[in-house]
Amino acid sequence: MDLTGGFVVRRWFNISAMLAALVVSVAPSYAGIIFTFTESGGNVFMNSSGVIDTNGLILQAGVSEWGGTGIEYNGNHDVMGGTSFGQVDMSFGFNPGTDFSPWAPLGAPAHPWATSVFGWTVDGGTKSFTTHIVDGGIQVPGLGVRGVDLVGGLWSPDQSWSIAGQTFASLFMIPGTSYTVTDALTDEFITFQIGGASPVPEPTTMLLFGGGLAALFLRRRKTQAN
Repeated sequence: MDLTGGFVVRRWFNISAMLAALVVSVAPSYAGIIFTFTESGGNVFMNSSGVIDTNGLILQAGVSEWGGTGIEYNGNHDVMGGTSFGQVDMSFGFNPGTDFSPWAPLGAPAHPWATSVFGWTVDGGTKSFTTHIVDGGIQVPGLGVRGVDLVGGLWSPDQSWSIAGQTFASLFMIPGTSYTVTDALTDEFITFQIGGASPVPEPTTMLLFGGGLAALFLRRRKTQAN
């Protein structure tokens, strides 16, 4: 019986369990959603990711609807949305004290975009959304979704867009910055990412990476034993 090999295997399983526990303990269950815009091959693309928990946001009495697919510059706050899969029927506002300035063009050193652009091609997805509500007659940051797409109050975007023959410059988009509105009470957020910031690895990615390192360690120990 190879007692040494058995010890290495048991030790590896212990390390794996510790790594999994550590990742789960430091990674938030929910954080927010990100709409990422990139340039490639003379085109501009939008991809969405993340999960937002609406349970701690403020459900609005009325619905702030959206038409079409694209980004909007309205002089109040830069917002976006796509309702090709049906009109939104629920609207959620951020809690009092939330800083809306990252999406506000007036007096801001930078904001996501400086013109409205609709007519994007929807390349994938099933969930309609908008990132605004109407409060006091003006558009402010918020979230509009279809109730059928909520799972226990959680919502995850899945739309991807493209627009051909355009650049950030031609679309008056301001790259190099993450424009994030974070709820003052829950820390749930919505981010517009213009350009190629490196994403933070998701917990599953970190586990796979850790598993790969541990497997390499195990192979080396076996080689040394032989």
